[in-house]
Amino acid sequence: MNIDKEHRLSFCRTCFAFPVILFILVPHTISLGSCSSFTFSICWKISNNSLFGSWPEGNLWLNTTKLKSIWRQDTFSSLTVATTVEHKLTLQYGVMVRKWIFSVFPSSHSIEFRSIHEPVQQPINSTLEALELFSANEVFACENSTLYLYQDPDFILMLGHTVRYPLKLESRSSSMLLVSWKEKMQPPADPVPVYSVSLYHSEMKAYAALSVDRTHSNHYRFTALESCSSYAACVELAGSHSLTCLSTITDPEVPRHFQVTSWNSSSVTVSWDCPDNRNRVKFGLQTVCEAGTEARHSRMVLINGNTVHSEIKKLWQTSSGPDNYTLSWVVRNTSSISMFRIYHQGALHNTTLLTSHTVASLLPCNQYQARVEALCGDSVVMSAKTVRARTGPRGVSELSYRPEDSTALWIGGTGQGVAFQYQLSYDNGSTIRQGRLMEPLLRLPGLIEGAHYTLDVWEECDGEWSADPALVCFDGVNISVNALVLPVASTLRPNEDLGLTFVFSSLALAVVVPWLLVMDPKTEPWAELKHIYKNRLEELLKEYPIKTRVELVAFEELEGESKTKITFQGFDASITDADLPLPPDEQLDHIQSLQSPNITVKDGIIYWDDPDECATPDLNRCDSNSLCVNTLNSYTCVCQHGFYDVGPAFVPPPTPASHPVCYEKGMFTQCLDRLMAGGIAKAFLTGYFGGNVTVVLNEGRCTMEESETLYHFRVLRKPSQCGTRWLVNRTHIEFRNTLTVTLSRERTITRRDLKVIWKCIYPRNYVRNTQINIDLEWITSHSVVEYNSSHELGLAMTMYSDESFSYDYRDSIFLSLSDILFFEVALLTNNTFASEVLLEVVSCWATESPDPQDDTKGFFLLDGCPVDSTFHWLSVNGVSQMSRFSIHMFTMPKELPIYIHCLARICSHDEDCTTNCTVQRLSKRSTARWDPYVKVAVVVSAGPLMVTHEAAPGTKLSNWDDAVTMIYVVGGTMGVLVLTMLGVSATKAIMNYYERAKPQ
Repeated sequence: MNIDKEHRLSFCRTCFAFPVILFILVPHTISLGSCSSFTFSICWKISNNSLFGSWPEGNLWLNTTKLKSIWRQDTFSSLTVATTVEHKLTLQYGVMVRKWIFSVFPSSHSIEFRSIHEPVQQPINSTLEALELFSANEVFACENSTLYLYQDPDFILMLGHTVRYPLKLESRSSSMLLVSWKEKMQPPADPVPVYSVSLYHSEMKAYAALSVDRTHSNHYRFTALESCSSYAACVELAGSHSLTCLSTITDPEVPRHFQVTSWNSSSVTVSWDCPDNRNRVKFGLQTVCEAGTEARHSRMVLINGNTVHSEIKKLWQTSSGPDNYTLSWVVRNTSSISMFRIYHQGALHNTTLLTSHTVASLLPCNQYQARVEALCGDSVVMSAKTVRARTGPRGVSELSYRPEDSTALWIGGTGQGVAFQYQLSYDNGSTIRQGRLMEPLLRLPGLIEGAHYTLDVWEECDGEWSADPALVCFDGVNISVNALVLPVASTLRPNEDLGLTFVFSSLALAVVVPWLLVMDPKTEPWAELKHIYKNRLEELLKEYPIKTRVELVAFEELEGESKTKITFQGFDASITDADLPLPPDEQLDHIQSLQSPNITVKDGIIYWDDPDECATPDLNRCDSNSLCVNTLNSYTCVCQHGFYDVGPAFVPPPTPASHPVCYEKGMFTQCLDRLMAGGIAKAFLTGYFGGNVTVVLNEGRCTMEESETLYHFRVLRKPSQCGTRWLVNRTHIEFRNTLTVTLSRERTITRRDLKVIWKCIYPRNYVRNTQINIDLEWITSHSVVEYNSSHELGLAMTMYSDESFSYDYRDSIFLSLSDILFFEVALLTNNTFASEVLLEVVSCWATESPDPQDDTKGFFLLDGCPVDSTFHWLSVNGVSQMSRFSIHMFTMPKELPIYIHCLARICSHDEDCTTNCTVQRLSKRSTARWDPYVKVAVVVSAGPLMVTHEAAPGTKLSNWDDAVTMIYVVGGTMGVLVLTMLGVSATKAIMNYYERAKPQ
């Protein structure tokens, strides 16, 4: 089967995409017509000499209901199937059994299949001959999107749809179904057509024929039916080639003898006669007020009344594989349940009508949370149950025997609680040794030279063994424990997977601890555990006459006991260029001399007696993100695999300091009153990129701190520090710090760059109440200019809230793009001399800093003339001591606070202080007015303005996420940490004129 193959089919005349995804099979993409509605059916045709008709065990099941009774000889039978739910179709044809699980999703235009038998999209010759019998105006229920599940000359099975489905359920009751159908166009002279109608009832997990009749009408009423029961209503036109069936259910019965049995001021007890098929019920309650003959009723409040018959009584895991688990559940009565929803890890995985389901494409030896909901209708949850499910072990591979040191090696899987069971036997089958290991290595000293041995190894996770063991047969090599001499450091070869140096000699020591160390040896917690035990053993030998360095050799679970044997080696720590083993006997004597109450030395083995704090939750304080590890005399908490301790970067440091603060990927954020903090684990970044990385915070405007395990930062909540960006809407202020991560080595092309964004979102009233002005002070500049040698004049620019110019802004403000800015530039003087002096606003521009000479400027007035279409004069410029104008709010490229600057000049009474913008402008600086212009020109400023991202009426709101895919982790007050892969953000300045230039 070619799994890379892709098929295309065309169906309706005008098309939209309808992909068909075949899990385990070939991916299909099907183009489907732009049809207003379509009905899916399964269709089958049984020939007279078919094994299906004569073989006693031949059958066809839809879900758990047999369809064998719905057929006509040499006629296509069809039955509608519901969409959005999972169906199981089973074919038993002779001695052959085939199964398909499928779902139809109209909203996404897709069909999903799970089967080892691949449907095909082309009919074989015998199928094509059968389909050619249909006339152009004859409807076939599977005429479009046809998938052929099985084909031979005697039997055909397919799935398809039609947009001209002929049957329609006109009405129904608890005991009646009224079905109509479309009649074929016939010449008037032709006789009135005869229709054969039949009804099948679903009982005892099979459709049974209930009635057969004939009619000349285009509708038929089926009566005397059971309430809330499944039926298949079928119609066949005389001389046609198909039996078309519509599956449906009857209405429930009206509750009988409904009455109130007791009540008080806050509760009512009611009773009724429960129907035989135990329908679900819905309750309504309303209050009534009466005054004389007048009565008033409240709105009816409806609630769904559950019954024990719709309850999921039991949910359990029935089987598992290395990449899947299967759930089964029991419901007392499924007649009132429309579907079951299956959730995996909190996300909706699938819907089904069955009472079992398999979740696949998972990791081996992992635990998951599964949930099943029983629904009535589209969304009413009748019952729900949750269970912990897990995948099984993958198994052992590459098992081999190394004769040089008589060691068995293999490759195992990863996951939670992975261990290995082994059994060593003679080739005659008699067992020599068996046990359980935590690492993929087994030392086998003392074997009989040349004897034939067999070693079986199983992988295990949480007590579940792999189905089949790995097997190796070998001839034994007699290597005694006393025969090995420890090699020098340059020849030691550590096992890269476990990070241990495996040696075994008479110079090794062993300590037995009274607990199990169940942990994946390829994870960070295992590395931390080794570090803890190494330090603890070195501490035990710290008073030994020779300074000792301890190297761990192996961890082995003792067979039949909840104990672990730790083998280790002591070396002279004063020698750095070689590994000089220390005498084990002397070390054992030293340990005995300590007379520690919980240490015993017996037969050359150290036994450490210590309570198992990790087995008793009351004795340890490890949270759900960490693992408890017994540490000889105490315990410690280490972060789970994939989690990292961020406590050292926390503000303030956590207490107690000995317990880690474990965050997934080490990503955290803190949103405090005066500062923001965040970080990410170095190990996660280097593992993700596969090498060392370079990190840049806020385009290099701030330094990222680096510790042994983390990249982290702490910045004050001020946009001016470290380049922190911020966004504002009507209710909240968002502060954003961005980390760009790339591989350290130069690459021409890279596709794995990361952008990590820390967000802190504060309510605006919180910022005001804590008297935090976000590092921004309102500027209304007052400039003083020397007009002549004896007089000085003042100028100011003020921003007002509206065209009345009655309220001016004195604090940093937040405005949306729909707001209009109102400005006034005016002379400030009460001097009689200045009464004849005039003012002209020459140019106005915006910057993203208080500096008018900022390199990035957006001009909206230049040389006395507007260059932005939203700019409007609200007074005549240059004819008085004041000029007013307005402009629509806008944004700037960096989305920082905006400052407005205007260049104004003072004119004498005999100067022309106006500008004609209708003719080509001449440079004022080239005229005779240049000197006084220079002497009396000044820049005035106002701001800052904060732009919200609320759009003007009728426009689409902007999104703070900058149209990139992000993962949010909430922290602090309203902190958000965002991980963005290959994110590219762009900001458009909403201005009609943008110029990077300084005024000349």
